[in-house]
Amino acid sequence: MQTVSRYLLNNVVIVYTSGYHGRNSTVYDRRIKLYKGVSNPLSFTFKNEDQKAQDITAKTYEFNLIDSETKQSVVTRNLTILDDGSTTSTKGTASITVTEGDLLTLDAKFYNYAIREVAADNTRTVTFADSFYNAAGTVEVLDGAYPDMIDSTEINSFTSTTGPLTQTSSAIDANPGINNNVALHTIAIYQKSFVGTLRIQGTMVSTPGDADYFDVATISFDSNSDAITYYNFTGVYQNVRFSWGNTSGNTGRVDKILYRH
Repeated sequence: MQTVSRYLLNNVVIVYTSGYHGRNSTVYDRRIKLYKGVSNPLSFTFKNEDQKAQDITAKTYEFNLIDSETKQSVVTRNLTILDDGSTTSTKGTASITVTEGDLLTLDAKFYNYAIREVAADNTRTVTFADSFYNAAGTVEVLDGAYPDMIDSTEINSFTSTTGPLTQTSSAIDANPGINNNVALHTIAIYQKSFVGTLRIQGTMVSTPGDADYFDVATISFDSNSDAITYYNFTGVYQNVRFSWGNTSGNTGRVDKILYRH
């Protein structure tokens, strides 16, 4: 049996709010590591040149993650001032969470970050990453530690020649080899004034014909709207397909289906 340790650590960074007088100097800022696929909580401790935490109770600080190549801000967020439990003031700590969604479109590479104080009149004041007046710190965005987000499969082509209802999609690979017996499938149905029935069908045949499919679920649409309808179903299938048909007198349609599993 392999025994592996994991560490639950707060990612704490020191920010300097006043000048340097030669005491207790910090030679360089500590690189922040952000991992794609998860949310990354960060805490910032605001200190002076004597390493003493500063009162930031009524202050506002803005965090910017900056692409080092384009010089554009890719994440901008106000920090949350944390309560240290004292009865007089909050001493020196604020936090931010860089979410999974924030990092979704970012490349794995080095970025800069900066934090500035925002006054009530919208004046912005510099804070420093170290005691040598460097305003920018370093962030490394990393991937590979957690699974990547995979795009949904878009089904937007339906034919009227096969299937149990008027319009039917082709077979969509349901990847049974990476699922288990309670595999979750999710669809988002985009309809245009559609009133009728959508049928989900599955099969364990690799190259199926119409007779190889069986019904998984039937969804009824009773109101004329353009709303997006979400639906979950479970099971292991080699392929799935979607078939829809209008009720009498309805001319709407299912525009597309986004499928994830």
